[in-house]
Amino acid sequence: MKICLVAGSHRKNSQSLKVGKFLAKTLETKGIETVLFDLGGNPLPLWEPAMWEKESEIKKFWLEYSNGFGTADAFVFLSPEYAGMASPALKNFFLYLSSGDLSHKPGLIITVSSGMGGSYPNAELRMSSYKNTRIVYLPDHAIVRHVESVLNSETPEGKDDEYIRARLNYVLSVLVEYAKALSQVRQSGVIDLKTYPFGL
Repeated sequence: MKICLVAGSHRKNSQSLKVGKFLAKTLETKGIETVLFDLGGNPLPLWEPAMWEKESEIKKFWLEYSNGFGTADAFVFLSPEYAGMASPALKNFFLYLSSGDLSHKPGLIITVSSGMGGSYPNAELRMSSYKNTRIVYLPDHAIVRHVESVLNSETPEGKDDEYIRARLNYVLSVLVEYAKALSQVRQSGVIDLKTYPFGL
């Protein structure tokens, strides 16, 4: 099994990336292969309609950039909260994803906040990013609040740190089981993205 994680912050060495590295390490201890995309350290250009053209330069760039993405069995999307919204870098990332790479695969949303925020990006991603991608978001999600004070060492440094580690471990375990279950849906033969490429 392979799980792809996308750190959706614009910043290099962001707190979202820190959380992504923690999640990747946790999954690897479970024997799961991971791929971590960092939109801060490796930003995407702004999406443009030339992506719909097979031979366009931006399409060629995307195919190279996203190498290994479509072979993942499940996905984790990490978003900081900017002015009550999901990261623009992450929203831009979703515009590139219309080829079925996410179709009928489970997705886990993890939001990141330096304070007590973090709920709005979860609602925004659930509302708008599933339509054409066909990703299946887990009912569970997690919000890493006061992110600067947690996940900074090998062992928990207080009750809040201990709690969020346990919560993240739990939602990752749920994601793995969803990945196993949804593989049967994709193998069933009922999925027809050629006839029905877009959600309604």
